[in-house]
Amino acid sequence: MNILSLKLIFISLSLSGPVAAQNCPAGIPSAGNPLCIPQDRENSPYYQKPIEPAPIKMQWADRWGAVAIDTDVSMGGIGIAKDMRNKRGAERAALAQCHSTGGGQGCKIELSYFNQCAVIVWGDRKFNTASAETAEEAAERGMRVCSSGDQNCQIYYSGCSLAERVR
Repeated sequence: MNILSLKLIFISLSLSGPVAAQNCPAGIPSAGNPLCIPQDRENSPYYQKPIEPAPIKMQWADRWGAVAIDTDVSMGGIGIAKDMRNKRGAERAALAQCHSTGGGQGCKIELSYFNQCAVIVWGDRKFNTASAETAEEAAERGMRVCSSGDQNCQIYYSGCSLAERVR
């Protein structure tokens, strides 16, 4: 072997040795990451997509209201219940209040509603009840009915029993 052949063998052996370790900045893993891409970038081989929490499902509970009026007694015996958990409870509470405010056997449920607003509109000769999504809409409906056949219509009661968020 000549000297030139030995030099070529030496050079080829020195070039085929282990590759020098990659030097990524501190905190960035280098193994399998030839471009030293930080872990928080989507194109990094170490990127892990953040886990997003599941959306919170809101739950609502219906709320009931009821109006009871004793039609045998002028402006006496009125019962109002609101924000009750069920129709039966609202009606019972309204009837009990109607009896306790001077009403007699004539107390009866005039309106039951849930997740809405209600009004009692009283005129010179009669009354009516109305319900709607808002107190303003209920008042408008009640006044329209009263005005079509009575005079001096006024809102006697206005209140809402709206759904309540429970979760």
